[in-house]
Amino acid sequence: MKDFAGRVAVVTGAASGIGRALAEGCAGRGMKVVLADVEPPALDAAVRELRDAGHEAVGVVTDVSQRTSVQDLVNRVLDEHGKVHLVFNNAGVEGYLDGTLWEATAKDWQWTMGVNFWGVVYGVQAFLPIMLAQDEEGHMVNTGSTMGVVRGANMYGVAKHAVVALTETVYGELQQRNAKVGISVLCPGMVHTRLFQGSRNRPAELRNEVDPPGATDGEARRVAMNERLARAQPPAQVADLVLRAISEGQFYIFTDHAWDDAIRRRSEEILARQNPTLDLGIE
Repeated sequence: MKDFAGRVAVVTGAASGIGRALAEGCAGRGMKVVLADVEPPALDAAVRELRDAGHEAVGVVTDVSQRTSVQDLVNRVLDEHGKVHLVFNNAGVEGYLDGTLWEATAKDWQWTMGVNFWGVVYGVQAFLPIMLAQDEEGHMVNTGSTMGVVRGANMYGVAKHAVVALTETVYGELQQRNAKVGISVLCPGMVHTRLFQGSRNRPAELRNEVDPPGATDGEARRVAMNERLARAQPPAQVADLVLRAISEGQFYIFTDHAWDDAIRRRSEEILARQNPTLDLGIE
């Protein structure tokens, strides 16, 4: 997909971080943008900013972990524009960080996988058939993570490995059809976002009644990661990189080379039938 002007873009997780930067990048290239997010005030602010700059933008409150909510988003997009050409399944949360995976509750799994994995599945299932039926050039980008291509990193890594595998599979299926719609997986490294503040949007019904054993450690990890991300790559740089990669038909989209050694090491260990290296080697 090389021509963006006049096309329709949908971005989930669009009220902040990479999602907001993607919405701004699409609008700046002349696209009509539909922003979806679970936070109404932040979503309204993002839409207002784009409209004030002269862009065509609509906001739709969406919980991607709920299939019906994603379908409502699809309906609103079609009501507004009749078509959709570029979809970013981008919404994500840091998820469960409060201990080992065997200590996690069913609610921890529902929350973490619901947003990070099932939100992507629902986006693929809801939007791709429409994009294919249009018989027009289009593209979908699923946000994975570098944690989806190196050894597991808590429950977030589990979800992101699943997103990478899902997107690779759909890529093959689209290629077999010789479809006009392409797909990519975005694997960000360290980016200045509010990812590790995702707990603010955890639904009340998925909160644990009792703090898990590692709750204090989990909170310490969130504080430490927020400090690291505050010094990380700006989301606008990521958005420019992603849109350029789409125009070049690139499947794997990485935001830097900091993780190359860890990715290479994991591949070599698998081929050599060696046990995983526990140290990712990332400062």
